[in-house]
Amino acid sequence: MKKITSFILLIIGLAACAPNPSPSKEKPEYYEANWSSLQKHQTPQWLLDTKFGIYSHWGAQSVTLEMQQHDMPAHEAITHWKGNKFNAAEWVQLFKDAGAQFAGPVAWHVNGCLNWDSKITDWNSLKKGPQIDIYGELAREIKKADMKLVASFHSTTLWGTMSKRDDTYMEPGNDYSKRGNTPKVHGAGGRYNSEYLEGWLDRMTEGYELYQPDMVWVDVGFGGTVGPEKKHMIKEGKIMQSDKDLFIDGIREDIQQRYISGYFNAALDWGKEVDLFYKSNDIPPGIAMRDIENGNLDGLQYDPWIADINMQQHMVWPTVWFYNPKNEIKDANMLIDMLVDITAKNGRVLLNVPPKADGSFAENIKQELYKMGDWLNLNGEAIYSTTPWVFYGEGPAYVKNTGHHGQGKNKGRDIPSYTSEDIRFTQKDGVLYAIVLDWPTEAIEIKSLGYEGKLYPDEIKNISLIGSDASIKWEHKAQSLKVQFPDKKPCDFAYVLKIERNKL
Repeated sequence: MKKITSFILLIIGLAACAPNPSPSKEKPEYYEANWSSLQKHQTPQWLLDTKFGIYSHWGAQSVTLEMQQHDMPAHEAITHWKGNKFNAAEWVQLFKDAGAQFAGPVAWHVNGCLNWDSKITDWNSLKKGPQIDIYGELAREIKKADMKLVASFHSTTLWGTMSKRDDTYMEPGNDYSKRGNTPKVHGAGGRYNSEYLEGWLDRMTEGYELYQPDMVWVDVGFGGTVGPEKKHMIKEGKIMQSDKDLFIDGIREDIQQRYISGYFNAALDWGKEVDLFYKSNDIPPGIAMRDIENGNLDGLQYDPWIADINMQQHMVWPTVWFYNPKNEIKDANMLIDMLVDITAKNGRVLLNVPPKADGSFAENIKQELYKMGDWLNLNGEAIYSTTPWVFYGEGPAYVKNTGHHGQGKNKGRDIPSYTSEDIRFTQKDGVLYAIVLDWPTEAIEIKSLGYEGKLYPDEIKNISLIGSDASIKWEHKAQSLKVQFPDKKPCDFAYVLKIERNKL
């Protein structure tokens, strides 16, 4: 009996001396495919800090002259799309030289050809056209450059095999994008049927599973609310009278929910924080970040947002987002003013930089991007990782055409031209930046910064002009801050006053 007792005590003692097992890692709380669950998603801090990205429309539509001259359908234009000068490393270096913090391709645009090595359909850029895995090659180079990866998806058109479960082949020559009674595409009332929606979801899911983007931008057809929104679907509490105007040709909500929850849950498995950009009223608020397409907003916004801005002016349709030498480009001065204005309003810019059909970039486009990069290299502290101040700015210039495609109206002639009276504010780590959008020839009075306003007397410790060694003369008055600029400009565009503040 004593031997048994001793043996038991020995076992207990050894167990007590054994190292404690490692605590098991807690499983992440996965999202469910419903809006309430998806509203738990938070915008990552890295995206709040990020202000400038670049993406590129490149595809069949890039074969601009052939398509316009011969009225060539997209599936035929793809045969003329060679991409023989495409170099992913050179693209990414250009984007980085421009000062971009994130970048990526338009992975799927309008027609049914995917710009990646798809295992679902043979209508992809590796098997057709340039025979390049565009998304994959850019994703690798962007990650090597320590930039965030964005990919955009702008289509509901399916070519090739319908889905992983349905081998129906969708012939490119047939127009499956229009409403109608075509079998396997539309059901009652001209709505997409389940088989077709599953094919869309398979492609979209493959797009994030293969390349793990940090952001996805889901545009055309995702929610379909742009048309009704532009027509003021609900105005002054009254819904539009015409039932025709109420038709919303978007992806069904349960499919939207499955896509977003799938992407967010995949990111949990990858161990990274991601976000999604959406247009207009395509999904409920509080889930992802709203995008304003080729437009701007007026006034400080209390929800973070993004504007995808086209570098080309919208002068000659239909290929405005794809390279067309007939469309003038926005120069660095305009783009920098736009970036400053949008950043001050709690936004960020995703700039479309379109390559030629051969995959190279026009020299005038590159030169304006280099100028942007030079400006950001000098003044980036007033843009990157900043937050808005309590006022976004002051001055006479304003956004005449706000919202969706506002910049494209009147061929871009209504885009504001800023003067030295137009000033935008950002702030970071106790420093306030006042960005003057043109060079003043005499002392300026910044009315928002008087000591009877938000700033107190003796709150300003020092003011310097970024890029200049000159001593800045300033006077803090009750109704304004008076600043005298030096004789020499530190750069060619917007000029940044760095206002250091005392802790009172």
